[in-house]
Amino acid sequence: MLDPPQQKTYVQSRNALACKLVTFYPNNSAKNIDTHMASILLFDETSGMPIAIMDGEVITAMRTAAVSAIATKYLAEKKEVLAVLGSGVQARAHIEAFVKLFTIKKINIWNHRSNGAEQLAKHVSASFGIEVQVFADVESCVVEADVIIAATFSTEPILKECSMKPGVHINSVGAPRPQWQELSKELMNNSVVYVDSVVSATQESGDVIKSGAEIYGEIGQVVLGKKKAETTRRTVFKSLGLALEDAVSARLVFDIMEQKKQI
Repeated sequence: MLDPPQQKTYVQSRNALACKLVTFYPNNSAKNIDTHMASILLFDETSGMPIAIMDGEVITAMRTAAVSAIATKYLAEKKEVLAVLGSGVQARAHIEAFVKLFTIKKINIWNHRSNGAEQLAKHVSASFGIEVQVFADVESCVVEADVIIAATFSTEPILKECSMKPGVHINSVGAPRPQWQELSKELMNNSVVYVDSVVSATQESGDVIKSGAEIYGEIGQVVLGKKKAETTRRTVFKSLGLALEDAVSARLVFDIMEQKKQI
């Protein structure tokens, strides 16, 4: 299945002109193949000439985790206990980014297939030496968390109202379809909801559409000081991704590689 065609995205301040191509085959998970296949075409901004074809999966994982980290920086008062729901590419990318950027002392992991959670736990323990615990149920996984990452392909809510810290921050990067949900209606409506784009969230996010939850603001508005960063109440950042994130990230990677060639 080919996702809707992407137009070229140009970010003038970064000299970033790119186009991302994505296919989505949900049954690939049973074949131990990535469900999403992506490539990013990077162009010379002065001529339109293609200058690179890049692995879109890697860049997508990196930029999604980076944006979640920005939301967490502003919306989470404490960042010591991280709960991760899911064990795929996004789960791993988020853990790697958060361990580098925050003082994470413990990571809790849940996945609908326990072997996936166990494998991710072994990777985290070996790579970072951080305390890791695998849980059989979502409720136990999140009860002590300061920050929660929901990165699943669930079409039905897997994170519902349960015992959580009052000021817990939730980054939801899964369920990117209008019919899908990974967060319950009650949870969404009892949280302060932030998004990357109001337009995208109200058209593409089942978590937003099906819950009817009020969107407080975009995370960019928080960064610019135009919206309050709530840290005393439970917050949700619903991430769908923006084309400009792909373009800027691809250009950044390309420029770094070009600089290394000159060393």
